[in-house]
Amino acid sequence: MINIDIEELCAWMRECGDVARHLFNRARAQRKSDNSPVTEADVAIERILVERVTARYPDHGIIGEEQTRFAITQEYVWALDPIDGTASFVAGLPVWGISIGLLHRGIPYAGIFYMPLTDDCYWAIDNRAFLNHRPLSIHPTSEQEWESEDWLAIPSDAHRRLEIDFIGKTRSLGSAAAAICYVARGSALGAVLTHATIWDVAGSIAVLRAAGGVGITLAGAPFEPAAIIDGRAVREPLLFGAPGTVEALRRHIRVRC
Repeated sequence: MINIDIEELCAWMRECGDVARHLFNRARAQRKSDNSPVTEADVAIERILVERVTARYPDHGIIGEEQTRFAITQEYVWALDPIDGTASFVAGLPVWGISIGLLHRGIPYAGIFYMPLTDDCYWAIDNRAFLNHRPLSIHPTSEQEWESEDWLAIPSDAHRRLEIDFIGKTRSLGSAAAAICYVARGSALGAVLTHATIWDVAGSIAVLRAAGGVGITLAGAPFEPAAIIDGRAVREPLLFGAPGTVEALRRHIRVRC
């Protein structure tokens, strides 16, 4: 396996975080062809990350949300999301961050998700996951253990796409990576995503898996990131959590007819 300097990656993320904080509450959004928002922060941060990755790992591929596509059939591919939660960023909401994930033959190998406004840096490498310097580990829970204050992270379109019958609360955070990382830290029982792409999840899935979590489709099949490394969105909703917990949660979530 390749040697990754996680401290160097964290330094990149904090550099990008400075850019994002400077533009927070100032950036204006434009609409891309898929009607999703993009700001000057997205473009500037992706440019920085592409420059850093290309200089440090010239033989690796890169795929980014803002149109970067370079050698994505390589053994190692970096997936970049310069602002995960752009709509929240534009609206002045605090839950957004910068995501970078490294996949080895389509399997998450290392990842970082940095939230500049809270200075929370989630990172994983060598099957070890951390929030800043605190190790992360999640544990399965049975349905009998769930309480009304437990919560499930859901997408913003859940009211249109899903039927959820869950004893606890649901929260839409506005950032797919943040939702998965809150699962990895043991705050959320699970996270549901719709329309997920590789740059949305590559960094945070590395954290979740290293913390002991898994991702499945709502039908119960294992989620394979390699299937979307070309930038396609997953058509079926995805569910992330501890092994066992996701299976129990799956029984309470259905796609609307």
